[in-house]
Amino acid sequence: MKLINKISKALAVITVALLSFSCENDSENVIEKYPTIVEILDQDATNFSILKAALVKTDLLNTFRNPGSYTVFAPKNSSFVAVGIDETTIAAMNATQVAALKRQLQYHVLSIGTLSEDFPTNGYVNSFSPFGTSTSVSISLHTNKASGVVLNGGLSNGGATVLQRDINASNGVIHVIDAVLSIPKVHNLIVANPDLSSLVGVLSSTPQTSVFLDLTTTATGATNPLSRTVFAPTNAAFTNAAFLTGQSDANITKVLRYHIENNNRRASSSTSFASSAITINTQLTGPQQTITIPAATVKVVDITTVNATIRTVNIQGTNGVAHIIDKVLQPTL
Repeated sequence: MKLINKISKALAVITVALLSFSCENDSENVIEKYPTIVEILDQDATNFSILKAALVKTDLLNTFRNPGSYTVFAPKNSSFVAVGIDETTIAAMNATQVAALKRQLQYHVLSIGTLSEDFPTNGYVNSFSPFGTSTSVSISLHTNKASGVVLNGGLSNGGATVLQRDINASNGVIHVIDAVLSIPKVHNLIVANPDLSSLVGVLSSTPQTSVFLDLTTTATGATNPLSRTVFAPTNAAFTNAAFLTGQSDANITKVLRYHIENNNRRASSSTSFASSAITINTQLTGPQQTITIPAATVKVVDITTVNATIRTVNIQGTNGVAHIIDKVLQPTL
């Protein structure tokens, strides 16, 4: 009996010691619970009450209240007021205006929580905002981290700059921005990319005004005749395009239109444009003014023996899509 009592006392001491250790260990390893995206907005109503009101009006609030993983680019109240939106105007919106507001808010969202360090240094991500009536294609957003984090080339191009980054929520990440983002057309997404500045410079020149304006037209979907597909050469491609030297403005216009199709033609993947060969009728009409994409490739064939390679596919704007290529395509001039 004495032995049993001694064993019982020893076990009691061990149990107390283990419980004490466990409590101490737990106190040192408390897991911090982040608030939801909506709770973070509620905590700073001075800056985010208009964004909250917009989310309520468009039935998006529960998306950011419930579990998930989202990135939200959050404009402050002052940014909404700057574009004529406040809680009063939101309350008075009709169904059409609410639908437009919803698309614009969706453009401020990525479908996975992303820290700023994981944004492309100079590249594109897909927003939550749909292209036309599509349920599978969304509008692209450009990020540039050369100096801070700049979206779509900054305010002058309908974009914004990140003021405060990486606010962690239980269901995603918030980045505070200095403007309300405009949903971009295809030319905005080209202008935003510094690696396409040579193309932008040519398009912006006075002799090419008509081509540039053509890329700013409004379209509503892939089958709309105003939609455009642009094969956009990089700066290096222009540097290597010796055939452009000495060309007239009229011929430069022909070269530009040789890179544009009246369509919204997307690649099936980053490594294959389509399962069968495609012949594309460009805006440059006439014999031998088509380009070809061989089956199951991301190559573009012009009149020369050197093919272009599509380096980035499916940069989607509201009125068309761009694909970045490593060569200036050469037509018959």
